[in-house]
Amino acid sequence: MSAQTVISIQNLNYFFGEDSLQKQVLFDINLAVKAKEFLILTGPSGSGKSTLLSLIGCLRSVQQGSLKILGQELNGATREQLVQMRRNFGYITQSSNLLDFLTVQQNIQMSLELQPGFSPKAARAKTAAILESVGLSEKLDAYPKNLSGGQRQRVAIASALVTQPKLVLADEPTAALDKTAGRNVVALMHRLAKEHNSAVLMVTHDNRILDLADRIVHVEDGKLGLALNQELSLVLPGFNEASLEKATTTPTVLTYQSEEIIVHQGEPASKFYIILEGEVEIIQEFADQPPRLLNHLSRGDYFGEVGLLRGGQRTATVRVAKNSEVKVMVIEEELFQLLLTNSELTNADIVRRLHQRVMTNHLSKALPKVDPFQIVAIASQAKVIKYKANSIIVQKGELADQIYLILEGEAEVFVSDRRSSKLKSGEYFGNAQLIDGQNYPFTVKAAANTDVEVMVIDRESFCSLILKSNTNQDIVASVLRHQLMNF
Repeated sequence: MSAQTVISIQNLNYFFGEDSLQKQVLFDINLAVKAKEFLILTGPSGSGKSTLLSLIGCLRSVQQGSLKILGQELNGATREQLVQMRRNFGYITQSSNLLDFLTVQQNIQMSLELQPGFSPKAARAKTAAILESVGLSEKLDAYPKNLSGGQRQRVAIASALVTQPKLVLADEPTAALDKTAGRNVVALMHRLAKEHNSAVLMVTHDNRILDLADRIVHVEDGKLGLALNQELSLVLPGFNEASLEKATTTPTVLTYQSEEIIVHQGEPASKFYIILEGEVEIIQEFADQPPRLLNHLSRGDYFGEVGLLRGGQRTATVRVAKNSEVKVMVIEEELFQLLLTNSELTNADIVRRLHQRVMTNHLSKALPKVDPFQIVAIASQAKVIKYKANSIIVQKGELADQIYLILEGEAEVFVSDRRSSKLKSGEYFGNAQLIDGQNYPFTVKAAANTDVEVMVIDRESFCSLILKSNTNQDIVASVLRHQLMNF
């Protein structure tokens, strides 16, 4: 069952002044916000954010277009209807708007007194409960002047949410707070709004809290659009806007429907994708095994970097999750490479994620009966080590305390000083000796003509992976036997 649409705006225009002095400040605004959604509105000063917020908050009358709140059309609404609609809202501003001559309890109860069927006893109980949820139960009888800025904003949040409104409107709630207090206040608002099924629309210039949003919308010159720069800065540490100016292409946004394929495994890789909304499934296909669901990705995750950086082909299929609509930001290869070269932080983050995904792919193929979500967890913790050509990876006679999986390059296995076999990308060694606590019966070296990159998993992590999986029972029994012998 889909969430209720709290705000629905279609083709909304707004003007200041009249006749020859008339100036349009909002242009063809279209927006929908659902229950539990936390939406942040960004944009420069004078862009139209506050005007849009005041229209949604029923502080101005709709002139052109449709604006529905909780299904009720506000174009043509009377002043009395606007006043009644405002009782469904919670409001939070940068100044907290608390009355200094009232206690914290009295400030909060004012919101409840406007509700039908007001009961002083029930109001006191609700006030105490909401104050406890914001961590200020001991401030029930305090006056606002005796509170810190962060505490005042937490009281303002409590006051806005105590009636469990369908919609919360917040206008620069962190403007007067430092970094830590501001983030704590917004995180608290985010949690409580989700618990109370409230939609939140927040106007802010504070880039430090953008990652808490379910969606970011940008207003500029009275027009609404996706906040692509802000989304890029959230996903890619060290994002440099100068990269966009150097590229001949710009990011685009595409929408995909439930179970639609976004990329196919094996096809040429030419684009990088950032998820803006919805959820996708990562599926790996094998020639000799059934397809496997490796992972789920959602807002703020990205995919496509493996194919761009290794081999030029997609290493997995990406499909929209069932009953989900997905919006993705699509970045062409040229811009993707510029983003990497212009920021060491971006490059480091993508390389780190690249290693994790390559390791997940190889582990999934090597251990087909292991729960893929356990594989993802182990791959994120595993080490990646590079060995120069001819260097020794493991020495015969050493205690086997790690399993090695070849990610890149080629290794050679020597028994009694004679090469017995070669190991290529995707192959692994050390697992049998690792489980039974043996010494390595061979020496493994990087091949003479190539460096080797390996993933290393320690004994504890590997045994934990096997025990939590649906793999062969004889392997599980071997792990348990080894653990009991060393108890």
